[in-house]
Amino acid sequence: MITPGEKRSVPFLLLLLSSLISTPVNAEGNVTCSGAGMDWYISQVGETPCTTYQRLRQICNPNFEVGIMNTTTPPDSCDDGSADCCCNSVAFSLAMLCLNCQQNISSSAGHDAGAGAFQAYLNDNGTDKTCFPETVESLPLNVQATVCKQNISIFNDLYNLVWSDGSW
Repeated sequence: MITPGEKRSVPFLLLLLSSLISTPVNAEGNVTCSGAGMDWYISQVGETPCTTYQRLRQICNPNFEVGIMNTTTPPDSCDDGSADCCCNSVAFSLAMLCLNCQQNISSSAGHDAGAGAFQAYLNDNGTDKTCFPETVESLPLNVQATVCKQNISIFNDLYNLVWSDGSW
């Protein structure tokens, strides 16, 4: 015999299960933008900044996947032992653009990183896993060669985008 409380729970469970089944799954994961705020980047490069960041990091670590970026900058850290692919200002800038992509913020009013954010990114947010060597305003030659070989488009202005105090 079903009690009155149980009768109500059955339709609720059916409704819950049917909503889970019909909910589309985002196969792109965390590399898609949540709105049109970064369309300027996508039209220039042909993919989201999160996709570019993931492809760059995967040169050194094929298992790297972009996660949900931290809104307290730096949004990510260079923490997987792949110094060549992430110990550089280009990767940091891509991480910042990815944060703005995930948060649907345009270039005119986006998340900024304060002084020291680039250094925190390089030092795994203060856990003393210091990147060595650091590359500023370029990529290491071996990484740049692979970027070209794999046809990874990187927005040209990112190569010169660095502030002396580590802000962004």
